[in-house]
Amino acid sequence: MSFKTQHHFFKLSFGALILCIGTALSTPANAKSPVAIETVLKSALTSSLSIHGTLYGKQDVKLTAGVDGLLTFVAEPGSNVQKGDVLARIDTLPLELEHARQKEMLNRARVNLQFQKQELRRLTQLAKTSSAAASQVDRIQQQHDLAASDIELAKIEIRVIADKINRATLKAPFSGVISERYRQPGRDINRADELLSLIDINNLEARLYVPVKYLNYVKKGMTLSIHTGDLDTLAQTDTTITAVIPTTDPRSQSFEVRATLPTEEKIKWAAGQLVDVKVPLNNSKPQLLVNRDALILRKQGVHVVRINKNNKAEQIPVEVGKGQGKYVIVTTISEGSLAEGDTIAVRGAERLITGQEVEVQNASNAS
Repeated sequence: MSFKTQHHFFKLSFGALILCIGTALSTPANAKSPVAIETVLKSALTSSLSIHGTLYGKQDVKLTAGVDGLLTFVAEPGSNVQKGDVLARIDTLPLELEHARQKEMLNRARVNLQFQKQELRRLTQLAKTSSAAASQVDRIQQQHDLAASDIELAKIEIRVIADKINRATLKAPFSGVISERYRQPGRDINRADELLSLIDINNLEARLYVPVKYLNYVKKGMTLSIHTGDLDTLAQTDTTITAVIPTTDPRSQSFEVRATLPTEEKIKWAAGQLVDVKVPLNNSKPQLLVNRDALILRKQGVHVVRINKNNKAEQIPVEVGKGQGKYVIVTTISEGSLAEGDTIAVRGAERLITGQEVEVQNASNAS
């Protein structure tokens, strides 16, 4: 083929291509585009925060001796005890002897008071006839009053010793399990020495530390979901927040939350057990929610396509906020542009322009 022939061939081919493009551009743009639609919702966005927590007995306590003396008995670790059961005993013989001595001191004070009464009565009679000086009467009156005070002091001391004897027998303040023993029988101890730990296994609470940025979301009385996270022995229950402690740790920037577990015989929990807790984060203010698939991202910004009553498209610029699942919060840039109940396209809206007519289809049939 000569150069002239080739040149003529390429000229014809290029002309045909231009003709095809021109034909495509001249095609009417009145074809309806198929779209799938959803409705704009207005609701409070809810989400949840997963946090690790630890179970504790609500009344867990380390019990001290209460009095000085010789330790004669301490309950064994692992013992299940009921409220009022004896956990430890301290030798009360020295206290009993002191108690007996104070009783005798009380008797002596009463005898002395009786004598002072009689002496005061006698001198008072003599003073009427000037047979006794007024100073003698005053001195006997003073001794009489001191004898009466000695009686009251002796009574108080007897009560103090009786209280020590009572506290020498340590009883369980609640039902639980002895988790640890710190002192062995046969040793002299001081009243502040720790003897054992008592765990409240019947009233457990979860303690968790939540980032301080969520402080406004967590309220007393909220329901939390707690589970062990072990699929082989999965235990799950709902619990209620009983305390929110708004004190932030400077390093972790978190605050403590406590939630009491319900008493359920079917579920066995252990003090010190690690659990997974879901904390609901509820935004109390209702906001506009749209399906994520409705968002059209362009260089100039984000918009959604609203389908009006005439099945025509309208581009609505929006700002996107937080999301949960398939829904996100949107704020319309123009006031009142988007409202609850509006119909928006979730599929087939990428190339739609304002005023373009659409054909509404089910989501399963939309391209």
